[in-house]
Amino acid sequence: MAEVDGWKEFFTADGIPYYFNAGTQETSWDKPDCLKTEEEMEGDGDYFWAPHAEEGYVSGKVIQTYMDGSKDLLLDSGEIHTTHPDDELHPASKMMMNKNMDDLVQMDEITEQMITHNLRKRFYNDQIYTNIGTILISVNPFRRLPLYTPSVIDDYAHRGKRQLPPHVFGIAEESYRGLVEMEKNQSILISGESGAGKTEATKQCLMFFAEVAGSVSGVEQNILLANPILEAFGNAKTLRNNNSSRFGKLISVHFDQQMRICGADTINYLLEKSRIAYQLQGERNFHVFYQILAGAPDEWRSEFHLTTPDDYMLINQSGCIELPDMDDAAEFTEVLEGMRNLAFSEQEIHDVFQIVAGVMHLGNLEFGKKESKNVDASRITNRDQLGICARLLGVSDGGLENAVTTRLMEIRGQAATSIPLDPVKARDAAMALAKQVYSKLFDWLVMRINISMAPPKGKKTSVISVLDIFGFEIFDLNSFEQLCINFANEKLQQHFNQHTFKLEEQLYRAEQIKYTHVEFIDNQPMLDLIEKKPKGILVTLDEEIVVPKGSDQTFLQKIHKAHGQGKHPNYFQPLKSRTDFVINHYAGDVTYCSDGFLEKNKDTLNKDVIDLLEGSTQGLIQTLFPVSAAKKTRKVSLGGQFRQQLTDLMKTLNITEPHYIRCVKPNPDKAAQDFRGTMCLEQLRYAGVFEAVRIRQTGYPFRHSHDDFRKRYGFMVPEHKSVKGAKAICKAILEGLSGTSKMDFTACQIGNTRVLYRAPEHRNLELLRNVAVEKITIVLQAWQRRIIVHRMVKRLLEIRPVLRQAIRTRTIAALEAALKESADAEFEIKEIIDAKALKRLVEAEERVTATMEGLVSQDPERVYDQLQAAVQEAEEINFSSSLVQQCRDIYELTTQKRVCRKELEEATANSERPRLEAALAEADRLGMSSTSPLVSAARAEVDRIIKEEKVIAALDAAMASGASVDWDHTTIVFDKLDAALKEGNAFGCKTADGKRRMEEAQLIRDIRRCLYEEGWKELGTFLKKCINISFTNDEVSAAQDELSHKCAVDDVLERLQEAIAAFDQDSLAYGLEQAQRLQMDQQEVHDARVLLDQITHCRAIIEAAVTAVDEDQLRESVAYADAFSYNTDEIENARYLLSEVIRVKKDLATGLHYFEREVMDKAVADASAINLQTEVRDEVEGWLAVSDEKFLQQQLKTANKLHDPARAIRIQIKMKDLYFESHGKMFVFKQYGNLRTPDLYAKAKMFGRDKLKLNMLVWVKEPIPTSLTNLNSVHAKQAVKLFKNILGYMGDRSLSYPTQLAQDFIEQGLATPEIRDELYCQLIKQLTENPNPTSVGKGWQLMEFALQTFAPGDDFANYLEMVLRTRKPGEQKYLDMLHDTQYGPQKMSAPSVDQMIGKTDYKPQILVDAATEINPDEVVVVDTSKAALPPSLGGAALSLANAPVPPAAMGSVASATPLSVAGAPDAAMFAGMGSAVPPPSAAAAASVAANIPP
Repeated sequence: MAEVDGWKEFFTADGIPYYFNAGTQETSWDKPDCLKTEEEMEGDGDYFWAPHAEEGYVSGKVIQTYMDGSKDLLLDSGEIHTTHPDDELHPASKMMMNKNMDDLVQMDEITEQMITHNLRKRFYNDQIYTNIGTILISVNPFRRLPLYTPSVIDDYAHRGKRQLPPHVFGIAEESYRGLVEMEKNQSILISGESGAGKTEATKQCLMFFAEVAGSVSGVEQNILLANPILEAFGNAKTLRNNNSSRFGKLISVHFDQQMRICGADTINYLLEKSRIAYQLQGERNFHVFYQILAGAPDEWRSEFHLTTPDDYMLINQSGCIELPDMDDAAEFTEVLEGMRNLAFSEQEIHDVFQIVAGVMHLGNLEFGKKESKNVDASRITNRDQLGICARLLGVSDGGLENAVTTRLMEIRGQAATSIPLDPVKARDAAMALAKQVYSKLFDWLVMRINISMAPPKGKKTSVISVLDIFGFEIFDLNSFEQLCINFANEKLQQHFNQHTFKLEEQLYRAEQIKYTHVEFIDNQPMLDLIEKKPKGILVTLDEEIVVPKGSDQTFLQKIHKAHGQGKHPNYFQPLKSRTDFVINHYAGDVTYCSDGFLEKNKDTLNKDVIDLLEGSTQGLIQTLFPVSAAKKTRKVSLGGQFRQQLTDLMKTLNITEPHYIRCVKPNPDKAAQDFRGTMCLEQLRYAGVFEAVRIRQTGYPFRHSHDDFRKRYGFMVPEHKSVKGAKAICKAILEGLSGTSKMDFTACQIGNTRVLYRAPEHRNLELLRNVAVEKITIVLQAWQRRIIVHRMVKRLLEIRPVLRQAIRTRTIAALEAALKESADAEFEIKEIIDAKALKRLVEAEERVTATMEGLVSQDPERVYDQLQAAVQEAEEINFSSSLVQQCRDIYELTTQKRVCRKELEEATANSERPRLEAALAEADRLGMSSTSPLVSAARAEVDRIIKEEKVIAALDAAMASGASVDWDHTTIVFDKLDAALKEGNAFGCKTADGKRRMEEAQLIRDIRRCLYEEGWKELGTFLKKCINISFTNDEVSAAQDELSHKCAVDDVLERLQEAIAAFDQDSLAYGLEQAQRLQMDQQEVHDARVLLDQITHCRAIIEAAVTAVDEDQLRESVAYADAFSYNTDEIENARYLLSEVIRVKKDLATGLHYFEREVMDKAVADASAINLQTEVRDEVEGWLAVSDEKFLQQQLKTANKLHDPARAIRIQIKMKDLYFESHGKMFVFKQYGNLRTPDLYAKAKMFGRDKLKLNMLVWVKEPIPTSLTNLNSVHAKQAVKLFKNILGYMGDRSLSYPTQLAQDFIEQGLATPEIRDELYCQLIKQLTENPNPTSVGKGWQLMEFALQTFAPGDDFANYLEMVLRTRKPGEQKYLDMLHDTQYGPQKMSAPSVDQMIGKTDYKPQILVDAATEINPDEVVVVDTSKAALPPSLGGAALSLANAPVPPAAMGSVASATPLSVAGAPDAAMFAGMGSAVPPPSAAAAASVAANIPP
């Protein structure tokens, strides 16, 4: 806000605005008019608090006043609230409402309105705790807040003189400190209505003591383990609270002389037995009934006849069975574990739950009328249910039925008489039995727990008692239970008032200041009304149960007579009621209904029922109902018992230093973020809070010790330094401030040790201080920055020579030490960067050296891949040494041998003599063994080829003789050729040349046979085969000439026309050959010759292109065929091959561009399928042949080059997978370099060091003394706290709210990078040798939370990953979580533990096997084909110069299409075929024509 007229707005550390005028030096909390907006000017004045039915009070500006006195208020929410004419409005201050005070007595304006407003404001900020002086107000948030973690406990346990926000741990710490320092027993009184959070506050106090004090025998954990048992048997769901304590309790925690917990005991008050028989709609019976039905083992289900909750009358009538936030089966398991840990025997546990089952079955008894003379009698109609109840309670069937269907009446001097009960009364008797048995069982459980936790006998102990008792109750119908509860609260309120008042006056007297005596409300008359003899209400009630014909009505008449009609100021007699009486309690008027008072106060069973239970065969029933107890002692009424308990309780509290927690329930719906002001106001009144505020308000609520006062305000009056004496210094400060500010501070009281004052002086002092702090802060900040920079420079100058020296030494130890010493550097200077780089380089060199040392002595063939990787890594880091050179030489020699072996294999398989001879020479040069199978096979193949060449020579000689001479078939000789063929077939030619010669020789043999036998048709077939394989010689030519002359001219022409129409090459060639020999010159012959030239050329270039698999040749040959409409399967195959070549080239280029193995593999396979050879394919195959590690390295380079960080991350993860497979043993958790040594770890504790050393890295149930890793003291302390979170979450230590412990664990890990590795080490420790499967499961769950929240440090990541791989093999989700956190974006806030628990499976963000996004359009294909046409077809330099002229150009074939392709060979190869053949005679021609095949 800009400065106006010298005024400027500032803010306190709490965010409260104040105003300072630099010109006049004035200060003010109130906003000056010159700074106010127009809206604020209008809002000044007329701002009031008005009563509200739901919110208690609302504040707003009066905008309308009506004739009847009502007003319209414009609220801050924009709503209009109309007041009632009788409503009293109170002025409201917007400035005061903006404040958020954590101690209400320090508010400037302490009214009901401001107290409610401040509590509401704090509640919505999740600040549920607020102080009222020494009283703690706790507002139930109805949701879990991160307020109870071990870290928070530690903060309050070690707060020293620090001011921490109000908290239940603050109260617990004050009581523990009072026990230690003042050596006086302490008490914590926790009160509030059902659902206000009393039970939770009690548990948190006990947890604080357990964590802070500890114990030798682990008894502190037993105290916490007792809670689930007591809650199961004593808590229930009510309309106000899902886990409401239906009894009061005083838990006394005993401490030994070392202030460690040595035991505990519990006193229980007034269990709500009536709940056994009846619950309101929407409520539940005690938790244990539902728990046993949900979690009992099968053998108990059978033995106790347990079924489902719907089958039991005691729990199925209220319409509520299950609770959404409670797992009854899991709670039952926890109860059993608690009992066993508290040393309950298995028989005791069995008997307890047998009785619970018996009570449930009692509720199922059904009663009907029994025929009897002149009386209403009853009988049990479901006999099977009777038998079950009797067996479970250890009594006879008949005895149980008689006990609940009759009543034994005893008259002194006469025999006892059995009176039958009607079905309704019999049902009541059964319920009375159930209630009494359950009540006795509950008392026994409390006693049994006390035995398990009893302090050592004979030793003096100190005690902190925690009282969790019912709050004041006012219902529509109030009975005997409410009277007892409210009586207890009256007692406690008197204690509270007396203590609060005494504390104040004691302080004022000790300080010797002037003060006005404060009168406080003394409710002793109220207590006398209830308990004083002879006419107290409870005293009268006790007398009425023993007088003859005593009843509720006679009791009411007596108390009306004793106290009504104004005889007691707190008692009122309603005029229109015959059953009610009214008591004016401190919290308000309560109307009680006297119906049932006597019966409830008796709290006893009929004698026959007692006799029945005393004779039970069930062990625990015998303990609960001993034979002698009832006969020797007179039964004390329930009211009498309770009065005695209260008397004992007050004696206990009166000798302790009390601390108070008032729990408040903010709304009736148990809803989070819902604050109902009226409801909260009522509870605050019931708790006596406003009385406490009044007491503090009339005194001096603000107080500082002399030293604290001087420290806080003295800097504004420097002159005080010349004054001597603490009181004189404080006086000088106040006088100095009065002089400079013109404010009056004469009302401040300077006591012997403190300065005390009220709200106006406090406001002015704080205002002056804020102005002064604002001025000096700027100067202090500038100096502090200068100091920080100087320290930084100094530190950097100190570490620079250390780093340089370490770099010169070039050793890991020196570099690590130097880097560790420089870890606190604010930023990385060049030397730090160089040292880190050098450390990585030296580590790599040592790693390479270690690897090579292990490989150099091994068979290089067996370790070839590792050797290759080591040599490549050495090259990458430019590392050379004699060992590296030796390994490089071994690697290169091994590589050459591998290449040579491959060449020998291929040449042998293909029978290629030149390659074989060259490969054998290379093998000799490399010193390969001549006896190796591969070399031997190669040499044998060379010898075989030499022999084959002799066979071929013999074949050539046989073919050269024996042919027909001048068409004289008698001259044909077969012998030599047959012998040569036989020899060749027997030998088995394998070379390409040998196979060709054998085929040609066979054709010659077939041609000779056809000529000899004059099989002209068959001859034509063999001659076509010669043409197809391009084989010709004089003998073939002569056979062709001879056959040609046998064809008639017409037949030739007809066939030529058919061949032209069909584009039949063989027919064309054959026909033209015949025509040539017949010396035909018709147009058809000319056309046929042209077409044949085109087809022959086309097929030749198609064949060459297909053979070469060359894109350009294929494109040109297909285009050439298209030019003259030539189309065959051969052409279509070529066309398809062309498309495949284009596609495969694109795929090869794409695979290489993206370096994606799947694409590359497929492209190579496709190229191999079509025999495509290119340089790109060779390069791709070369990369596919390298090791996986090398391939991934190149993939990583490609991903970086293509700016694909997501893929780069996936590749790095795959590289790590490979690395862990071969080098995982390097990362054993126990070898992690930053772990403390066991000796150093154990030194953190004075005793038990040997055990600490032994268990440093294995599971324990106790907190650790220090961090597992080397951390500074601050972080080590934080780590020790967080280890308790692990213990609590895994169930190894009893702590509240496990999910909050986990949430705090991951949040602190995320916020503090320095401790992340430590936290992972702690988790690994607790998962090592852990004998508890449940704990292990929770530990891995917590590991999941951590892995999803924060990544480990670079130095520890590999160790953690190795733990995950070895301990959770096959469970990929842990590695996925780690990789997502390592490589994914860093989280700015921790995820919700509740949400993570709810997830059934984990969906990784980084999909390692995700397909790379490939866009072929971005890939440029460079033609690197290595194929070429053979020279006979134009070679690599094809041109259209020699191509045959297409028919369209000649005009002879009308249907032909224009030709646009070049490169055909000369057609003279056919023109000259028969030039040397003499023309046949006419007779010969006719003879031949007759034998021409069709």
